[in-house]
Amino acid sequence: MKTEHFILLVLLMIGFITMPLLAPTIKTTQPYSIFNREEEGCYNFFKLMHNINPRTKPLIYPYSREDLGENSLLFIISPDVRFTEKEIEDLKEYVSSGNILVIADNFREGNSLLKHLNISYSFSKDPLYDITKPVGLYSDGYLLLENSSAISGEGSGAVVLYSSRSSRVGGYPEPGKESSYPVIVERNYGSGKVVLISDPTIFKNKLFPYNREFLKSYFNYSEKSAIYFDEYHHLDVNPQNVVTVVIESNKVTPEFLSYLFTGLLIVTVIYRGIIKLLSYPMDLENTFKYKNEPSLRKILEDVSKKYHLDRSTLYKVVNRIVK
Repeated sequence: MKTEHFILLVLLMIGFITMPLLAPTIKTTQPYSIFNREEEGCYNFFKLMHNINPRTKPLIYPYSREDLGENSLLFIISPDVRFTEKEIEDLKEYVSSGNILVIADNFREGNSLLKHLNISYSFSKDPLYDITKPVGLYSDGYLLLENSSAISGEGSGAVVLYSSRSSRVGGYPEPGKESSYPVIVERNYGSGKVVLISDPTIFKNKLFPYNREFLKSYFNYSEKSAIYFDEYHHLDVNPQNVVTVVIESNKVTPEFLSYLFTGLLIVTVIYRGIIKLLSYPMDLENTFKYKNEPSLRKILEDVSKKYHLDRSTLYKVVNRIVK
């Protein structure tokens, strides 16, 4: 390995490892994807959660119960890929064992997921309208909504967020036909908890500046061992496009870089030593004691050709004989 090649390798390694990681570099226009930085994506919310808990990461490939740690939280935001029976069973076990599952949906695969989880609530099939801009009300303020449905059903869940009193499901509000509907509901599930959100747009980048304080306060899970975002059940996020190095930035210290550099230097020295060792027989010709005697060299060359012997081996044998 040439010196310039070694320097280039070191620079590339340091560049990849010190690359700050807020979200892996994947470009997509998929709505509600944490990789989408445009208005319809949820990149800003993912970044917020990563700031609250650095152990926040996306699930891009198929995952099972074994991939989800204990004391953790899983976001499933507007899934448009149906869950398999095996995935449903894994989610049941995951939540029942004491973890939190957040399902935010309105008109996609959310109801199918709730049905298979045996949860009595559902997302209404009709949109939620309001006299003005739809909002959700909580104790300290309001939340902007954009494409909300409502949560219906009976159970032991606790309502966290209602729509305004001037809203209506399935049609524009009319006098006497307005009401207030659940938008966020919490429900115990075994030893864990399921959070239902009937408007995933609250996470979108376009509404994030208005909803940031609520999201920061309500989803303040800094103590969790991990926070996961399900990207696998987004149709347009292709796992084959993933080319990302994932290393926690707080572990990249000067000591770590010095160890990296030393390790690369040792590998390079060993590599060059092996190459030199393997090429050693070719150098015997230059160390042949009688290399200046043309007649002997001519004899050895003839013998090598006639009996198909390696010329360097012959030189080595002669050197040993006359030693």
